[in-house]
Amino acid sequence: MTDSKIDWEPAGWLITVVSLSVLAALAVVAAGRFDLVVFGAPLLGALAGAWWSVRPDRLVRLRAVTSAQRVFEGESLTLTVELTAPPGAELLDVELSTGAELGAEQRGLYRSTPGSLRGEWELHALRWGRCAIRLRVTTRGAGGLLIGDAHCAVAEVAIFPNADRISAVPRPMDLPDLLGVHLGRRKGEGVEFAGIREYQPGDPLRSVNWQVSARRGTLHVTERLAEQSAKVVAMIDATGDLHQPGSSTLELSVHGALAVVQAALRRGDRAGVVSLGGVVRWLAPDLGRRHYYRVVEALLDVQPGTGSAPSDLSGFPPTVLPRGAAVVVFSPLLDERVISAVADLRRRGFGLAVVDVLRVEPQPRPGADYDPIAIRMWRIGRQGIRHRLAELGIPVGAWSDGAELDEVLRPMSRRPLLGSRK
Repeated sequence: MTDSKIDWEPAGWLITVVSLSVLAALAVVAAGRFDLVVFGAPLLGALAGAWWSVRPDRLVRLRAVTSAQRVFEGESLTLTVELTAPPGAELLDVELSTGAELGAEQRGLYRSTPGSLRGEWELHALRWGRCAIRLRVTTRGAGGLLIGDAHCAVAEVAIFPNADRISAVPRPMDLPDLLGVHLGRRKGEGVEFAGIREYQPGDPLRSVNWQVSARRGTLHVTERLAEQSAKVVAMIDATGDLHQPGSSTLELSVHGALAVVQAALRRGDRAGVVSLGGVVRWLAPDLGRRHYYRVVEALLDVQPGTGSAPSDLSGFPPTVLPRGAAVVVFSPLLDERVISAVADLRRRGFGLAVVDVLRVEPQPRPGADYDPIAIRMWRIGRQGIRHRLAELGIPVGAWSDGAELDEVLRPMSRRPLLGSRK
């Protein structure tokens, strides 16, 4: 239960009547009919001051209930609001404001008394983000002499982005010394055969290959490749948000990053997320379902273009961008600072893959002869950016309209990403 302040103002018709009455009084004075002024002045004064003397209380009481405070895109929730006006006032109208993240469908408004109202809405989650739901309540008081507005904060709903289920996630060449599902290059405890060598003191007896030992007359052991986990970091270019058919560049980047994190966690890897541009945010790679929801919460606060993108990522903590991690970058490749940051990561030994989320290109204006040439130069510039990244050993995949993210990442995941832990 919350209270919101009502801003009372004289009703429009009252201001009009008082203004016309004043003009009429001036005309009567000009005509010399002072007897009419003496008769009408008290009535006019009483009408003009009535709104102040009978002003009701300034608080409207609100009780709001939502069926859920956290939903995923495409889901629905219900909102029930109960309003109670102060004594001497009545409720006229209620207007719900939800923003672009939620779509609202009114189910009904029910009035038990002029001063109480109950409203029900069905809300549809359209886009990820944090959505603040507000009400604008119009009230009437003092017998219609006053009109008031109250702006009420109803609730805040967190809308989580949906993640496509993918299986192809790039992994780095060098894996950390952590237990996982990937075959590493070092020897260790695993099931994949790596070789046979002579027995050394300290080797476990279960690794002795008795057939080879009997054939060669000395003890030999079987070596196996270690099964290790990878560290994957999804990087989002939030320097801007270009609207395009289907999903904007930032929406594609957020959905793609979440899909990569989900797939990496599902196969036992450690995954994290970094957002460049706007407010720079990050979440270090970790394991578990709880960490997945921490990533989802962090992605809700990604905002485009309110800051600057660093061109040198050396300032990030080592836990955020650990050595040997595979970095999957989602970017429209329009900001040179982001491209420089990606190149800097590659020079520092990280294995990278870039997903181009731009699906549109400039369109020529009617009657402009030089526009086709400018568009052609723009295309050449885009090809130059991809060639520049390819020379650094960074594969680039285009997430075109109608394509699945799994199709884009699969060629990049067939072999480990080049990188170095040194």
